[in-house]
Amino acid sequence: MENLNDVFTKEYFTKLEALSLNMKNKLGVGGYSGARKAKAQGNSLEFSDYRDYAIGDDLRRIDWNSYARFEKLYMKVFLEEKQATINLFLDSSHSMSDSAKALYGKSLAASIAYVALKNMDKVNLFCWGDGIQQKKLNTQSSSRFAEVVQFLNDIGQSGQTSFTKTIKECGSLHLGRGISLVFSDFLTEDNWKESIKLLQYKKQEVILVWVLSKEDVLPSQRGSIRLVDKETNEARDLELTEEVLKNYQKAVEGYEAEIKEFCKKRGIGFVKAVDDMPLLKVVHRILA
Repeated sequence: MENLNDVFTKEYFTKLEALSLNMKNKLGVGGYSGARKAKAQGNSLEFSDYRDYAIGDDLRRIDWNSYARFEKLYMKVFLEEKQATINLFLDSSHSMSDSAKALYGKSLAASIAYVALKNMDKVNLFCWGDGIQQKKLNTQSSSRFAEVVQFLNDIGQSGQTSFTKTIKECGSLHLGRGISLVFSDFLTEDNWKESIKLLQYKKQEVILVWVLSKEDVLPSQRGSIRLVDKETNEARDLELTEEVLKNYQKAVEGYEAEIKEFCKKRGIGFVKAVDDMPLLKVVHRILA
């Protein structure tokens, strides 16, 4: 597969539709739940405000009196039906430049965006490396999902990995009270953990999706090789013996344990996503 258009087939869309029911549990943040009713006392809906009509909205909620006056469609918004904000941070640094790994990360982010938009929540997309490289803000209708796919298809991988700089650049942006999902291999010396804490300070429920290639988990090469860091161009000659590979596996397992422990202490969701795992299965884990 070369791009997201190959991933989002009619069959895959059908399967994603079924997952949208799980989103109500994950996205019920502080009573903000898009097209879903929040858990509120009583049987009636209390009117709150108006917003512009968007394609796909429930026609029964259109305020026809406003249309008669202004010739413009407005939707009635109720306290039990305010939007959640879903912020998707996708690592697009050089370390994610393996084609299969890059497509896998984009596919996961796009899948979550689709389910969120189907539930009428607001989606913000940030592609980052050494800071924010590209962003697409305030997507609020599933009818605009094709724009999300095109945006992600156009993103290339470049620069080093600095989530710290990325979050600092988000300082002036209103992320909303919602969920931030970070898709990254976290292969960096950057102190990304402090940035995650800052996201929580910004009233975000955080989910880390650790995106890896099969080669990241267990290299297939053997013998004498030269490794070149994609982000720093630093080269190192190695003899990949079975003992070296065992030590490498222990290091990967140790890093996974470190990330999991950090997430556990901070109340953060964690999902490991290797690019040979069934995509829908990983999406389900994220939404579980």
